[in-house]
Amino acid sequence: MALSTTKAAPQAPMLTIIGFPGVGKSTLAALFPNPIFIQAESATTVFEKWDVKDQPDFFAQLPSANAKRNVRPTEILMGQLRELMTQEHDRKTVIIDTITSLNMLIEQEIIAFNSDVVDNIGEACGGFGKGYLAVANKHAEIRTACEHLRKRGIAVVFLAHSGIVKTKNRPDAEAYTTWSIDMHEASRRVYIAQLDAVLYVKSKEHVLGSESDKRGNIKKYGKLVSTGDRVIITASEGTIGYVDAKNRYDMPAEIELPEFENPLLQYIPFFNTNAKEEVQS
Repeated sequence: MALSTTKAAPQAPMLTIIGFPGVGKSTLAALFPNPIFIQAESATTVFEKWDVKDQPDFFAQLPSANAKRNVRPTEILMGQLRELMTQEHDRKTVIIDTITSLNMLIEQEIIAFNSDVVDNIGEACGGFGKGYLAVANKHAEIRTACEHLRKRGIAVVFLAHSGIVKTKNRPDAEAYTTWSIDMHEASRRVYIAQLDAVLYVKSKEHVLGSESDKRGNIKKYGKLVSTGDRVIITASEGTIGYVDAKNRYDMPAEIELPEFENPLLQYIPFFNTNAKEEVQS
């Protein structure tokens, strides 16, 4: 009897793209094939000056939780994902913009529907940090639903705002600060572990006007100035402060990001083969 084996085939990617507001995350995401946005925050304003034919599509923005009206943003989001899974359409990429804003909506939902009256997520679900675990479980459910989308040949892009977090990944080293997703660690892991790529978009910057004495002591602090150019950080090795950055596609550690271009597509096999037709056939 022959073994039941298969060969590796390119699959639709699942990526997290992190950066400060206004750095160009949404524009980059919109340059993936046939995109549609799930809006945890308003994403349409970025594209108001684009020609209508070039604009991505958008689901309605997710509302805030309201227990009296039984409004749960997570149920609405899951319904939007279900539409993409069950309805006929030509969308090839779904973008959640942003998971950090989604995180706030989930926290509000858990607080609003908590059996006891609480005013913060730390006290929800009985306290002792259980509220944060409940939030992380909601994120995990959403990510699982997105896994079903990628099996249909739809790429998934999670956008996130960056924040500073404390990291200690070695017992013989001191804790240090680094960039990551601006949310609780339990929820961050959902969008870092087992992702095909975790990428950071950043502006190129340099310090202007600083002065040091002969001993190298700073006499005058300079001003941080942006050059207007942007890069994508794709790996933690060779970069400082981006420990979560990674990819499975052998991308360069830094990729230049020209305006209105998506340089990531050339490195992802799924976008350069007939994999989409193979997945859907």
